[in-house]
Amino acid sequence: MLEPGSDPARAGRPALLTASGDAVSHGDLRAAVARLARHLPNAATGRRLVHLALRPDLDSVAAYLATLEAGHVALVTSDEPRAAAILDRYRPDVTATGNPEKPFRLDSPTPRHVLHPDLALLLSTSGSTGSPKLVRLSRRNLASNAAAIAKALHLTEADRAITSLPLHYCFGLSVLHSHLVAGGSVVLHEGSVLDGALWDAIDGLGVTNLAAVPHMVELMESTGVLERDHPSLRLIAQAGGRMHPDRVRRTAALGREHGWGLSVMYGQTEATARICILDPALAANNPDAVGRPVDGTSLNLDTAVPEAADGAGEVVVRGPGVMMGYAEHPDDLALGAMLTELRTGDLGRIGADGLLRIVGRRSGFVKVMGVRIDVSAVEQALETAGHAACVGGDGTRLLVAVEPRPGRSADATAADARWVAGRTSGLGPAAVAVAVADLPRLSNGKIDRPGSAELVRAHAAADAKDAPPGADPAAADVAKAVSHVLGTDSVDLGRSFVQHGGDSLSHVQASVRLEGLVGPLPRGWHHRPLSELAALVAPQRAAASPAGSDGEGTPARGWRRWAWRTVETSVLLRALAVVAICGSHADLFDIMGGAHLLLAIAGFNAVRFGLSVPSVAGRWRATARILVGVAVPTMLIALFGMLTTGRYGWSNILLSHWLIGDTTEGSTRNEYWFVDALVASLLVLTAVLSVPAVARAWRADPWRVAAWLTAAALVPRFVILAMTDDSMAPSIMPTTLWLVGAGAAAAYADTRLRRWLTVALAVIGGAAFFPDQPMRDVAIVAGFAALILVPRVRVPARLIPLVGLLAAASLYIYLVQFMVLSAFENDVVETVAALAAGCLVWRLADRPMRRLQDLVHPPTR
Repeated sequence: MLEPGSDPARAGRPALLTASGDAVSHGDLRAAVARLARHLPNAATGRRLVHLALRPDLDSVAAYLATLEAGHVALVTSDEPRAAAILDRYRPDVTATGNPEKPFRLDSPTPRHVLHPDLALLLSTSGSTGSPKLVRLSRRNLASNAAAIAKALHLTEADRAITSLPLHYCFGLSVLHSHLVAGGSVVLHEGSVLDGALWDAIDGLGVTNLAAVPHMVELMESTGVLERDHPSLRLIAQAGGRMHPDRVRRTAALGREHGWGLSVMYGQTEATARICILDPALAANNPDAVGRPVDGTSLNLDTAVPEAADGAGEVVVRGPGVMMGYAEHPDDLALGAMLTELRTGDLGRIGADGLLRIVGRRSGFVKVMGVRIDVSAVEQALETAGHAACVGGDGTRLLVAVEPRPGRSADATAADARWVAGRTSGLGPAAVAVAVADLPRLSNGKIDRPGSAELVRAHAAADAKDAPPGADPAAADVAKAVSHVLGTDSVDLGRSFVQHGGDSLSHVQASVRLEGLVGPLPRGWHHRPLSELAALVAPQRAAASPAGSDGEGTPARGWRRWAWRTVETSVLLRALAVVAICGSHADLFDIMGGAHLLLAIAGFNAVRFGLSVPSVAGRWRATARILVGVAVPTMLIALFGMLTTGRYGWSNILLSHWLIGDTTEGSTRNEYWFVDALVASLLVLTAVLSVPAVARAWRADPWRVAAWLTAAALVPRFVILAMTDDSMAPSIMPTTLWLVGAGAAAAYADTRLRRWLTVALAVIGGAAFFPDQPMRDVAIVAGFAALILVPRVRVPARLIPLVGLLAAASLYIYLVQFMVLSAFENDVVETVAALAAGCLVWRLADRPMRRLQDLVHPPTR
């Protein structure tokens, strides 16, 4: 429906490209869409509601186009948990899986909903991605608006866009629509404008058009990326909120200097996407304007609304892009077009030049950082949480005024309100300013909304004046913890630990420090914005004492006051394993199997961090960062050992002793087998996940892929051990890869059945792994079972620093232990000395190694 027709000249031109440059032509895309459409039920038997968690990849986009092509209705959402509210209300008949073998899952044998014949697409209102209130769009809406945008932006077959915005966002989706209609192409990419890989794709793949919201333009200006030449770029299209005229002038000037134009646009989801577009030639002299209506659209101003003044009025839109109406209940999906015009809620003026200028906003909605927020939905959520509140916004923050609550401190009230408002709006707590005070009211008893907003602004200004740089103490503590761990002075609370370059090597320190602030970390904490973790700090402190302080005016760090604290099981196991390794090698006791357990933990952490990114290139960058942190210190310590004692050789320095070295039992050159196996396993795992079919399956269901990989890796484990009695055979990559695979499966075992199936794989692999050392097998399997079945454990708070230190330094302890153990004769002294030496070397090497890792740009999600 959104393809440019069957023109043979266009059929061979690229339509979609991956970040790696693989292209799908318009002809091939049309054929792929037709094939996928045949996987859907015949619309003649009843049109179906098809849910698509739309991501910027070939499978998702093709499934979306196939849904439209087959005549069904696309329910497009993000893949975030808050989309669950939509699915609870509008239960889909079919779900797109992302699996090319079975692209759709039939959830109901018969249609659950009566769907109007014109209905084609359901989208959340801009920014309200978790609200069950949806915009109903018709086929005519989509086709006409896509064509109008293409005409206004002068798009041709030579134009190429990139998915700089989410596809579940109407602006991002309109980029896809308009370029396909024009016969152009779109690069499917996950990166943000802060990600060097996105700019590599723009320059390397010849991207001509970049879509951005105001916050993105601000980031691009602050980083200086627009001051560099981008030869293919011809247009930056900005929408999603008002951009300050000064920034419009600066950006337009940069464009003139570097050969591209700035097109300021105005639109709403309710108008399908774009209402007005400003020609780039007019931007410099009209920086406060949003342009003229797109083809087929007309505007008028209702100056009778109460908020109108000085010639302004509410912007009212007519044209083929005006939505059919809202859906607030499944029954609404049967309704036809309910509107002939759209009242936008925006106040504007139309000049003699025909340009629209937005001057304000009627009550009911606010735009914060380009996101349109339904204030009534936020207020209802706050009311449900027990708060009397008034919500507004000023373009950069959501402003929330809440009444004090009896028996609860102001800090605790503010923290809870900030969390509720941030979650409901989708902005996150860091973008919410809260004031706790009696709400100002008008003479008629209604809440004074402007007065409430001013109250919040004054409160925020006073806090900023009294507080040191860094403002919110909770946010400052979280930022300080991450800054200390990663050795960076630049911490953005809107980004996650992983996006700051955090990985499986640094997560130990981060998790221990953050649990000291937050308490038990939420699932997937390393992929959540740091602002969400900061929002959890204040409630924990408030829980520690009624006043939220220790009685001396110092914020109470509640978790630090407890006798017990929780740590991630993987952290505790790393600490215990390295102690077991040193103690066993010193003959202090005999608890073998620690190094093999560490391989499983390495697989567990590798896929939780770097290998969880969706792109193949991103996974390779993540693996490269891990390998720098593992291989470089190993090579340096092995070189030191070779030069000073002759203990190691070139096979150790090259991390390939299992391939080219002498594996005779008792040889000191076998001592680094663990690192050899780990490096080779990570390379194999990343390579397997780079195979296109496996990569698609990994995105759809990573546990299933990891489980099959583990099962496949058990084959060489059994075959090799059955063919040889070499004592080193259970310590080479082909026989230990299954451990890394099982660890990867453990990270994604999200149901009880999957957890027990993963344990079963470990039992199969661990049984008779060391035929003459059954207790070693028991230790490996027991440790693995604890890793997957017990996600966190409670330990005495006083032991937390020691556990964290040993876990963080575990690699260095393993590397130096052999040289240290040979220098002493007493078993206890040997063990303690090896542990202490490894911790000391780690402390000295950690920062330099992290700076070396940072030469490889961290991947983004």
